[in-house]
Order: sequence, then structure tokens, then C-alpha cells
Amino acid sequence: MIHPGKSPGLRDLQAEYDRIFAAEGIRDEERGYAWVARQVLSEVTNPQDLADVACGGGYFLEVLSRLTGGRVRLAGTDFSGQALALARQSCGGAGYALSASEALPFKDRTFDAVTCLGSLEHFLDIGQALREIRRIARPGAKIFILVPNIFWYKDLLSVLFTGGRLTRNQIQERFASLNEWKETFAAQGLEVLRVRKYNGIARSPMKQRIKDAVIPLKFSYHFLFVCAVNPGAQPS
Repeated sequence: MIHPGKSPGLRDLQAEYDRIFAAEGIRDEERGYAWVARQVLSEVTNPQDLADVACGGGYFLEVLSRLTGGRVRLAGTDFSGQALALARQSCGGAGYALSASEALPFKDRTFDAVTCLGSLEHFLDIGQALREIRRIARPGAKIFILVPNIFWYKDLLSVLFTGGRLTRNQIQERFASLNEWKETFAAQGLEVLRVRKYNGIARSPMKQRIKDAVIPLKFSYHFLFVCAVNPGAQPS
């Protein structure tokens, strides 16, 4: 485990995530992955090639493959070998590459859909990773990025009653507001087309409708940004 006061490097993070994926791993509920997959398929009606950047154990790719009947060519990258070992078991039909997200092993303009789900906030160089995502996206491609909100309503309540935010369990993490994330994407030549709130997907449809109605976007747990490459922008 890296000491909390130490700024981690790439090798430190690789070792930490190898440890995590060799033990308990990191996994959302399957209905959460299914929700994201439906958002992707509603935006890209007939995807041909999709890359999941920092794919972890491949759980999203497995769900997407199942929902599309295996019709989409899938690729996943992660810098944790332990994560990719799980991914090959979860979704064996995808191609995988051991790679940091700041240097993706793909040619320019390869994919018509790129996802990065709950991972961008952990990267050492977020700007460089976004430039790489932009580089591998075809003209007209859609890019889906799920990131956390620093103003999540449960964190605000925790600050109100305890003076601190809820505990997180990963050593390298950035939180930002809705507009701060938008500015981060725009700085790297990505145009935000839409933003959808993500507060987990309830088992009960009624509970989900209540959550969707009651929790405002700007106080949601995560944001799912649907982006496109802005061809006129020069990434910083």
C-alpha cells in the first residue's frame, strides 16, 4: 500500500491495482453496466468498433457484448495485468492490451465509440489521457466518460453533519464539479453533447424513478458525459 502522503507514480499505481484486482477487484452492479450500455447504443445506433479505456475486469464489455449479440468489435486496455486476466475470463471475445491510458496502443481514428467509465479520475495525467482518447476516435465518434462529482449530495450531507466527506478507497482520485469537468474536456478538444446523471441503478423501477426525479444533476454521484471530437479545437 502506498503511503497516503506520497504522490504515486505509474509503477506505484500498477502495483496497487494489481493488488486490488488480485484480491477483491472493482466491480459495479451488472444493472449499472447495462444502463451505460443502453446509453451507448442509444447514441451510436450501429457501433462497429468500441474501445473501453481502463476496462478493469471487462465487466462492461461483457454486458455490451451480450446486449449486441457479439456484433461489435471490442477492445479493452488497462495497465493492470491482474485486471486484464479477469477481463479475458469475463469477455473473451474482446481484444486486450496492457497499456497506460496516457499512451493507448491504437492507430489514429480507429473507433466509432470510446468509453472510459469510473477511471479517468484516477489517471496521473488526465489531459494526456483525454488527448489519446480524442486521437483514437473516428470523425463523428461518440465518447462516453463517467466521472465523480465533488458535490455529491451524500458528501454534502456528510460535511454538514460530520465536517468531512465520505471515505474513498483509492489512492489517486480527482473530484470535480459539473462545470469543472466540462472545462477539462473542452481544454482537450472534446465537445460535451449531453450529460446524464448516474446515482446507481436501483433494483426497483419505482425507486429508480424517484431517484431520477429527486436528485438534481449537479448533486449526482457521477456524471456520464457524452462527447464528440471538436475538430476546430486545439488541445492544450
